[in-house]
Amino acid sequence: MVPDWIASNPRVRKGQPFGREQQYVVNPNGVPELTDELAACPAHRTTPLLSLPALARRLGVGEIRIKDESQRFGFGAFKALGGVLGVYNVLSGTVGEAHHSSPSFKEMFSGAYKELTKNFVFTTASSGNHGRSVAAGARLFGNRCIIFLPKFTSAEKEAAIKAKGAEVIRVDGDYDTAVAECKRQAEANGWTIISDTSWEGYDSTPRSVMRGYTVLVEEIIRQWRAGPTHVFVQAGVGGLAAAVFGYLWARYEPRPKFIVVEPASADCWFQSNKAGKPALASGDAETAMGGLACREISPVTWPVIGLGADWFMTIEEDQVMPARRLLAHPLDGDPALASGPSGCAGLAGLTRACTNETAFKELELGPASRVLLINSEGNLGEGDRKSTRLNSSH
Repeated sequence: MVPDWIASNPRVRKGQPFGREQQYVVNPNGVPELTDELAACPAHRTTPLLSLPALARRLGVGEIRIKDESQRFGFGAFKALGGVLGVYNVLSGTVGEAHHSSPSFKEMFSGAYKELTKNFVFTTASSGNHGRSVAAGARLFGNRCIIFLPKFTSAEKEAAIKAKGAEVIRVDGDYDTAVAECKRQAEANGWTIISDTSWEGYDSTPRSVMRGYTVLVEEIIRQWRAGPTHVFVQAGVGGLAAAVFGYLWARYEPRPKFIVVEPASADCWFQSNKAGKPALASGDAETAMGGLACREISPVTWPVIGLGADWFMTIEEDQVMPARRLLAHPLDGDPALASGPSGCAGLAGLTRACTNETAFKELELGPASRVLLINSEGNLGEGDRKSTRLNSSH
């Protein structure tokens, strides 16, 4: 009997093309060129794709590789790509309109068009890595940045955002209250919002942020000639999963199997799959995996994840620390990785699937399987404190 923590996607069809609906969410065109441009930035280095052969043998699969985003931009998480590229796209678009040609990342980074871009003020509502990434992007290009934080955000997170040069406005309320106040002040002051989740009438910037995340996928393709047969990616609102699944779907034929991994208390994708449309999580999103503590999906990602993910699964809180320890203190010969509770969630999902005979068979895992994982964040000093609010990944 298939366990109740895993469910297939009834909307997936064999050979389903990466169509116009999916390309609207994740446009694969120009990503290799963007990756090359980003390499020109002195602050940027390609992150490693590490092989874990001893772990693969233990779990009964052919190969496991993990993309280590704990080293991205010296930032500690994949989110840096989204914030930096989100800010870059706004600024380069302004220059493009004025000069009828698109400037490269290197040109923008050099300050060549500062007269056109210096007055932009960037903002977002956040309680975590995304706010820090927008702050990092604004700082990289020399722009002012204001981050709205809900009441429950820790002092450590506020300090980390301020360390990137951003101003912080505390809001007496939850994340949704912070979003509303950010929108209100942005409209009143002419500031530009860089959000990683979408809402009605606002999806261009979230798509731009996801485009930033496709850079890490292009790097994986260059680093792994054979490529994966199975991809386990943790999902909050869906930005990372959509970028990874979408870009691999566009580039591979046949494409790998895509498996979404979520905390049981923040299973908005699991419930959305069951409903056949965006739906709320069944729990209160109280989880140690702060980057995944989301009760609602980002609607713009539905055509990729909702229509394209093969499986959805949840993990329990007591499965997080063993996965985290396994990366920090690996089996013989495997490299050690620093990972936060959200960063190791994909491995926790793979381990759960591989230690359940039915799930292992249903996912068609075995000695020929090549599994891709994403270490989406390093140990960012969050310890194992529990997040108790919705959308605390932002």
